[in-house]
Amino acid sequence: LRKKIRDKGLPVPNYFLDPEDEKQFPPHIALLVILQDSEGELKHLDNFFYRVGFSLFAAIALALRIVLEVIGAAGAIWGGAEVVKLRTATRNVELFRWLSLGVGGLSLLRFVILNVPLKEDAGDILGPAGPWSLRLPVRLRAVTEHPFHYFVRATRPSSQSTSKKDK
Repeated sequence: LRKKIRDKGLPVPNYFLDPEDEKQFPPHIALLVILQDSEGELKHLDNFFYRVGFSLFAAIALALRIVLEVIGAAGAIWGGAEVVKLRTATRNVELFRWLSLGVGGLSLLRFVILNVPLKEDAGDILGPAGPWSLRLPVRLRAVTEHPFHYFVRATRPSSQSTSKKDK
């Protein structure tokens, strides 16, 4: 089945990947999402306020990650140099300012590389049957861990999107 899907030029759903593949999503979880959808258990996800709430949560998570991972790295160099007496108010200020900016720039590059969704991520757990459609604590954790992905890839379960196309 995977070969037929690939031959048609379509991405292989993450629940059809080999169990050894790190992007494999357990088929029983995908089936659970489909069953929840057919029973109408996911209707609350269509609520406008629910989507706005998760968008705000993702924006705050993204801002916090930038502060902690990028600005925090630059601040650690600046403050650490002062703690160990490498930098004082009168000595080496410009040198450590540039070192802090350099570390901050490298941290920003690292942040972007680790967090921006790539085309190769299509079969990842963040696909249509991923945590975006599961229980609230799992969804909150997924949004916290991948705020960029929430804005780019958070889609409705595949059974809902295909049923709307058929109508």
